[in-house]
Amino acid sequence: MRKIQTDCAGSQTINPPTNISIPWFYPTTWNYTQTDTPQYAPSQNCSWIINIPKGMYAIFTFSANTNNETALRITDSTGYTTIIESSVPFFLLDPSFRVDLQATKNGSLGMGVTWYNVRQTASTTEQIHSNGSPLIAYSTEFDNPTVIQSDTKVSLLALPPTLIITDATELLRNTQIFDGPDINSTHVGNLYQILISGKSFVSSGKYLTIYSLFPGYGTLGNSVILQDYFNVKDFKSYKAINCISLITTCEFDIDASDGTAVAIRYTPSYFFIKDVSMPQTNVLSVYTDFVTPAHKLADYTSTTSKTDVPQKINGVFTSFLLNKDKAKVIMSSNAENAGWTSGFNGRRGFFYSPNYSFNSSSQDFSEKIQTSSSISNISYTIERAAIQGSATLNVIISKNQKSVIDTTYSVTNFPSGPVSAEGDQISVTYKSNGAWTTGSFVSFQIDKSATANGILIAVLISLWNLFSI
Repeated sequence: MRKIQTDCAGSQTINPPTNISIPWFYPTTWNYTQTDTPQYAPSQNCSWIINIPKGMYAIFTFSANTNNETALRITDSTGYTTIIESSVPFFLLDPSFRVDLQATKNGSLGMGVTWYNVRQTASTTEQIHSNGSPLIAYSTEFDNPTVIQSDTKVSLLALPPTLIITDATELLRNTQIFDGPDINSTHVGNLYQILISGKSFVSSGKYLTIYSLFPGYGTLGNSVILQDYFNVKDFKSYKAINCISLITTCEFDIDASDGTAVAIRYTPSYFFIKDVSMPQTNVLSVYTDFVTPAHKLADYTSTTSKTDVPQKINGVFTSFLLNKDKAKVIMSSNAENAGWTSGFNGRRGFFYSPNYSFNSSSQDFSEKIQTSSSISNISYTIERAAIQGSATLNVIISKNQKSVIDTTYSVTNFPSGPVSAEGDQISVTYKSNGAWTTGSFVSFQIDKSATANGILIAVLISLWNLFSI
């Protein structure tokens, strides 16, 4: 039977031992190897203040079984308080942290603290710029201090591990954030705290430093998205979209009730907007990379979302801006699941280069949409041709596997206005052929065929004449 502990009342101050390889335990008779956690007596208020010298950090581990009427809290050196509900370790910096137990009923508790010297390693510096692309950085990069340098301030969004389905977000406590150009700058918390806030963290100056205290711990695909604050300062809400890589569909809610809201997604590959749900009062705008007029791909309303999705979206960064109220977006990583290649009468959409709006020689794409009707009126407009050098753009509208329109645009054959024809398939292929361009953008629409309507009317008239004789 467990021994009831009665000696924890009051406040205790704990200092690291001379030999920091020796952990401190409470109670002193307990350690990590024991599965039987000691009990504490009811009606106790206990506090432990654990000191951490400058240049050190501490790992706090514990085993606890409390009840609803008991509060077990930890407060770190920044003043951030956490109610302890799991056994995931805490990583804590100087000068101290505090553990409080307020028990009305008995329970069990065992605690351990081990002190370590903060590793002094060379840092790396990454730059972000106003009117420049966001930056993705992964947890493995933070084993050494990563310094982010901006033109104005640094905006940081934390993403949880995306390689696993189980919740491992608390492992992000290992990675610390410093408001300045090195790890001697003001410590403002850890990535887990930023993640659960659901908001971005903005530095006070041009620099931010990210550093994992214990190398290799919790590197499960978590990352951060960094932008110069100039690019996001006008948003009331700014958050990251998290999608588990092993799951086909992913959805997110965006709330602009208090003003303009933006959600940004990073993916090294393409994805598909499968559905958009929103009231009739707002507009959801989609941008490649960051929000700027030159990067806008589309506007969705409650009406157009019924005809303009599914829609394929190329990586790397995609920003969703909502002007007011709320919206829900469902995405898919699978073309068949999204219904991307299936056309229906009334459908609208577009094809575009993978690095659209950026000067690149990697702009090739090839897309095809097959209509659900045997005959539809298919039209397209080349919004941006990106025809220069050896680059070519080929558009084919076919019917029953035979080309109705087959046009290749080049420097000797520039596109003009909209083109339409009756058919059951449209295919668009862009090849840069080594030329550096800002990418091609071709919009399309599929409508009910006027010819099909005429044939149906003629058939009905013939039948009417036949039966009226």
